[in-house]
Amino acid sequence: MRKFTLYSFIITFAVLISPFELSAQKTDSSIGMYSPYTFYGVGSLDYTAGTASDGMGGASVAFRSFKRSNLVNPAAFSAVGQRSFLFEMGLAGLNMYSKQRIDGQNRTTSNNMFNLGNVSVLLPITKGLGLGINVLPYSSVGYYTTRYEDSDDVIADIGAVQYVYSGEGGITQFKIGAGWEPFKGFSVGAEMIYLRGNIDRTYNMNIIPYTGSGTYNGVSASQNDKVSRILGNFGVQYGFNIGSKNRLTLGAAYRLGGQLNADVTDYIPSGNIYGDTVRMDSYISDVRLPAVISAGLYYQRPTFGIGFDYQYQNWADGNSYDAVNKVGYVNTSSYRLGAEYTPDRGSVRSFFKRVTYRAGVRYGDYYLSFDGHRLSERSVSIGFEIPFMMNTVSNVNVAFELGKRGNASTLNRGLVLERFFRVNVGITLFGGDYDYWFVKYKYD
Repeated sequence: MRKFTLYSFIITFAVLISPFELSAQKTDSSIGMYSPYTFYGVGSLDYTAGTASDGMGGASVAFRSFKRSNLVNPAAFSAVGQRSFLFEMGLAGLNMYSKQRIDGQNRTTSNNMFNLGNVSVLLPITKGLGLGINVLPYSSVGYYTTRYEDSDDVIADIGAVQYVYSGEGGITQFKIGAGWEPFKGFSVGAEMIYLRGNIDRTYNMNIIPYTGSGTYNGVSASQNDKVSRILGNFGVQYGFNIGSKNRLTLGAAYRLGGQLNADVTDYIPSGNIYGDTVRMDSYISDVRLPAVISAGLYYQRPTFGIGFDYQYQNWADGNSYDAVNKVGYVNTSSYRLGAEYTPDRGSVRSFFKRVTYRAGVRYGDYYLSFDGHRLSERSVSIGFEIPFMMNTVSNVNVAFELGKRGNASTLNRGLVLERFFRVNVGITLFGGDYDYWFVKYKYD
């Protein structure tokens, strides 16, 4: 009964926290990401693989353990113990520093953002069969830019023209799946992914008169994308021992792609006192989400582990090129390498020997190109796992990531060079035979 009550509490908490995240993505999503590149597409993609894996550069496809959930490969759900549960929640803080060279001068801006990372639950169904529930962001949109034109574009030299572009919103993914180990060492998994969110984009053109007299109507427009889409993700893992203390696990995952099918509404008001509508159109977005192929390996010793992931996304297949703005979708590849080290989890005398230390790197490309130029994305990360008590699985994870989007030539092309510093903090609560955190006292 106690275990059933605890399970119910965790599932209820995950369900209750989901609308909060959706609300945050819609009304305050600019705190989740601030980048002019989110003007296009579905915004900036979220790469979190869980706080623990984020400290290893995100390498996680082949990782499996009862100690933490796998947000990439559902085959790892089968690692959950029969009489245990796992609950994780992560928070993310982000500082984004942007630089652009205009007329030979560097213009810079900096923004701080804060957002909910992930909520995950891992439960056993029966021996070798586990259930995983995850809520985490898929993409975020947040930008505010202005541009001025000289008076040549205005009849009779009335004044200058100001263009203001802004956007906010994002897409959240709700995932539920199962992992099954039909025989020792081999596991398969599948999960349903429900994408839901709102993206709002606005455009305003204002005439700024040279003199203080006169009122001139501007032009405004807005676009709203409502996303509601179901996809699937499938995974496989195979692990085998190398000697008596070493183990190698191979993993792969395939995430289905397809039409985003967002409901798009374009609205242009007249701007006069009668409030007439110039145009209001509703249609289905033609953006196509990519199929995602991931493969990786994880080598583990009693105190040390190292993992490597490769991921491919075919964004260019089925998405059209924007010839007006010279923006196009490109197929992307990313590489993630990370390692972790725990000196002695059962050490009595040294707290630092019980801590797990992590480090990793990530390299890839942004899924959009601008005037034929691609943007590289790279980062380095470190992380720490601090157990609540000696010989416990429940812990606090902290990960730091330093990276950038673009390179030195990005500024010379008039594009924006972005540098970011991300801090992820996660808490893991574990109950089961391996942890006495929730075990009832037999003697007092």
